[in-house]
Amino acid sequence: MSNNAHQRDLIDDRTGDTFHQPAPFGLVTPVACADGTAPSSQRGRTWQDLTASGRVLRPAGGAR
Repeated sequence: MSNNAHQRDLIDDRTGDTFHQPAPFGLVTPVACADGTAPSSQRGRTWQDLTASGRVLRPAGGAR
């Protein structure tokens, strides 16, 4: 099984911003703001950093 099997798209329930996580336990990278604009930073962050800063992440298109 390759790391590609894990790739997942995420959405922040609070803001609507979208993210991508290419590897299990890997960094989460911002993709777009809710209004479709590019994020101010495309630096990857850990899941823990994002949730500690108030992000409420869930799989895009998935159940809450």
